[in-house]
Amino acid sequence: MFTMTLPQFIRTNIELIVSRWEKFAKTIPGAHRMDAAALRDHAKGILLGIASDLEQDQTSVEQAAKSEGKVPDAGQETQAKVHGNERLSAGFSIDDVISEFRALRASVMQLWSDSAITAPQAASDEAIRFNLAIDQAVKESLERYSRLFDALLSSSPDLNFIMDIRGRLVYANKVTVRLLNIPLEESIGKNFIDLGVSNAAALQKKLQHVIDTRISDSGEMSFSPSTDHEAIFEYIFEPVCNDRGYLDAIAVTARDVTERKATEEEAIRSANYDFLTGLPNRSYFLNHLEQDVKRAERSGLSIALLFIDLDGFKNVNDQHGHDVGDRLLQQVAQRIGRCVRGTDTVARLGGDEFTVILTDVNKVLHVEVLVKEMLDALATPFSILGKDVQISASVGITLFPQDASAPEALLKNADLAMYAAKNAGKSCFSYFNTAMRDAA
Repeated sequence: MFTMTLPQFIRTNIELIVSRWEKFAKTIPGAHRMDAAALRDHAKGILLGIASDLEQDQTSVEQAAKSEGKVPDAGQETQAKVHGNERLSAGFSIDDVISEFRALRASVMQLWSDSAITAPQAASDEAIRFNLAIDQAVKESLERYSRLFDALLSSSPDLNFIMDIRGRLVYANKVTVRLLNIPLEESIGKNFIDLGVSNAAALQKKLQHVIDTRISDSGEMSFSPSTDHEAIFEYIFEPVCNDRGYLDAIAVTARDVTERKATEEEAIRSANYDFLTGLPNRSYFLNHLEQDVKRAERSGLSIALLFIDLDGFKNVNDQHGHDVGDRLLQQVAQRIGRCVRGTDTVARLGGDEFTVILTDVNKVLHVEVLVKEMLDALATPFSILGKDVQISASVGITLFPQDASAPEALLKNADLAMYAAKNAGKSCFSYFNTAMRDAA
């Protein structure tokens, strides 16, 4: 029986193979604007190049390397590389290029199978080598696509990487590789847990949810290779599906927003907290008081609002300077804070004025005990920059709902009661009563 090797078959039937391939190639979207000559431009060259490759002796080691896509780059412009470059310029998508090679593979294998002019075992061995050669040609053809794709994503300051449907890394841009601090070739095929990133279990769970549901997921998470540097990233996991709706991969983009978050938090803090003492400021205090009043209305428990004004603070500033005065205010805030519970709120309204919201008040007597303790604490001399500083405080007290129900009214009542305490001799406290409002 006459036999013919696959390379001989390709050379002998090159026109028939290309003709059959061309019928399919014309249906590819990117080929609609091309004439027959332009469409066929490299098909023959690629096939003849593969035929030459099949005619070369190949060791088992070389064949294994080729099956794993580890063929060394000879640095030459192969027909497949030229083909890929021109297809990219013609506007072909990656899918279009791959479709061309699939059709080329199918045309050869179908005609080769129908010819039955070789021994079965030889046909099998040559078919395996042919398929490996086609895979190598696809890789070479897409090389420029890959370079441009990598350049595009690596020019971004964001993390860009792709996970397969088993949650394993298949691509990462340079920013991601630097963050992982693991060479890309060692990272491929590993999941978040294998890569050792922080919050790996949570990230893997989110990724699995996207894989299972094919619904994108976005949010903020820590994504760092170690706990030495925790960075906050805004991320989006986007499922990539083919034309038939099957999931191909998960594309992930993540942007480092650590500095922005820190700036936002600082802005929030500046808007709500006193920069000197770290206590809530007037804006935060009024908002908190409003919320506490609403909770007290639901619970039926009372609230006590204290308005504290320091006695003798102006003299401290005049005698010792503003540096001592500022440090005094800081220590006053600490002493007041030590007198109240964790559920209570201490705020600085400005200057030497402080307020305290005491929630869940069962007995007024408990309020008096706390205020007396606070007055004693503030009357104890302060040691500041080697100087003993002596002050006292006057405290006004008003109760919700007994005295008022609106936050603004409560604050005004406590202020009036404070002035009554100051007029009574300082270093004491006074409860609000309606006579104070009438007098005012």
